Amino acid sequence: MDADVIVIGAGFAGVAAARDLTEAGHQAIVLEARDRIGGRTWYREIPGTGVWAEYGGMFISRETQPSLAAELTRYGIAVTEPAEPETIGWVRGDRREEGAGAIDRIREQLAGSSLIDALDGTAKAFASEGREALAQLDVASAGWVESLRAPDEAADYLRSFLAAMGGARLEKTSILPLLWDMIELDYTPVDAYVDLGELITNGTKALIDAMGEALEIRFGSVVTAVVTGQAGVTVTLTDGSRLKAPGAIVALPLNIWADVEFDPPLAPAKQKAATERHPGEVSKVIAVVRDAPAGYLGAGWNTPVNAGFVPKPSDEGQLFMGFSVQDRVDLDDAAAVTAAVRAHVPEADVVQTAGHDWVTDPFSKGTWLAVPPRWFSDGTFEQLREPEGRLLFAGSDIAGEGAGWIEGAVGSGREAAAAAAALLG
Repeated sequence: MDADVIVIGAGFAGVAAARDLTEAGHQAIVLEARDRIGGRTWYREIPGTGVWAEYGGMFISRETQPSLAAELTRYGIAVTEPAEPETIGWVRGDRREEGAGAIDRIREQLAGSSLIDALDGTAKAFASEGREALAQLDVASAGWVESLRAPDEAADYLRSFLAAMGGARLEKTSILPLLWDMIELDYTPVDAYVDLGELITNGTKALIDAMGEALEIRFGSVVTAVVTGQAGVTVTLTDGSRLKAPGAIVALPLNIWADVEFDPPLAPAKQKAATERHPGEVSKVIAVVRDAPAGYLGAGWNTPVNAGFVPKPSDEGQLFMGFSVQDRVDLDDAAAVTAAVRAHVPEADVVQTAGHDWVTDPFSKGTWLAVPPRWFSDGTFEQLREPEGRLLFAGSDIAGEGAGWIEGAVGSGREAAAAAAALLG
């Protein structure tokens, strides 16, 4: 045997799992296809600018994300709390409005819609724990917005929020997990654009580097096959080499499971999800700008950037970031990105644009988890994290708590490590 456990993937889930196993006295080898750790988080310098930015996942909440909060405390990682936005923007097509007036107006419009009734109905459906009740809500976000009978402007605002939070086109995402998130964390779509969330002061890299410091990580290791038997697991790489261990943890993004040949084949629910793939497709717009409003926070519909913000100043300029979802902008088209940024902050001088296309990235094939209709109510999602013999699964895409967030990756990685340790005896 080459190790006690082979961990496939060095994102937060894989690193958390390997760290816990190593500390428990087990030998863990981590196989990572990229030349870095962090997975779909990536804190790096925008080339040639001296400005550092999060190209992937970034927002956290110590209050509602206990697994992540524990890691931050353990390693003494500083956190920057959100500041009150100085400028609030609402971009609707060619129309742009600044100030709290738009938010107050939309809040009043939503109060007259059936949004509150929908949230109450969702809470009751979850309380009943009946799949039939949940199935009625496990529908596409686009149709659900139409059913609210909200005024056009308020409906467009909801669309911008659901696109940015859901991480995929509205016709492809289920409204159910988005509603449940609002209920569980006690917020409304209007509240969400007033409080962005916390950031790790020196970037996600500070935390993932601390967690992975003592691990054996083999970069450039692309897994092509995983064979599970009674005695252990054999993992094959693109170069034909094989590694064997009594157990393995698959900590890969869900959307690349289909690129690995599993023997025996994965359970039907996993095969279904791997084949269909979750629809998360976001262009995270990044731009170094000058003369933008400090502390800007804006929502948009019928414009490329559905949620945009200027989170912090820099000696080299300000940093604009945004989520382009419904009409996803091409990050390689600097002119298109510049136009998308200036739709939110028209007075700004766009110095340089940047970003990473996670959708075409062969090691992610998508952004954060976006749950399609029916995956919750038909039981597909809850089966994705079930172990299969000596093969365990972890990751933000399949986490029982905090799915889609760094929290989910850390928590599920630690759970998988505990299960692997129990398997080893």
